[in-house]
Amino acid sequence: MLEIFGTRLALMFAGVALLYLLWSTAPIWWSMQHVLRRRDMQQRWGFAFTGVALIYGATTLVLLLFGGLLKLHELLLQPAHLSWSWIVTPGIWVFERHPRVFAALFAFSHLLLTWWITRTLATHWRLLCALSALPPKVTR
Repeated sequence: MLEIFGTRLALMFAGVALLYLLWSTAPIWWSMQHVLRRRDMQQRWGFAFTGVALIYGATTLVLLLFGGLLKLHELLLQPAHLSWSWIVTPGIWVFERHPRVFAALFAFSHLLLTWWITRTLATHWRLLCALSALPPKVTR
């Protein structure tokens, strides 16, 4: 790979791959570091699994909502009313003409949701464990 691309480009590819790995697995390592930092937390693996599931689900929901809004605008409003469609759906034209803005907003929202959901879940985790639908473990 070094012979084909050169050292600088290969290192840039490796850096981008590492950044993507850190970004995409942020919910996992963020919730795990939160679990390891707090010693008094009950059901640690349950917290990590619940946090990761909520974060990935919320990120997917944000992607579907924004992507669906873009496609709906592209399908219904843009062809017929191109001159005034930006009035009906303000801000959509930025995402259509500059897809990198959409990608940056999505990346930022993923990290923001990771931080917010983990923080909110951690503050309510003791109550959620107390109200758990799981039966208590019986030791014999």
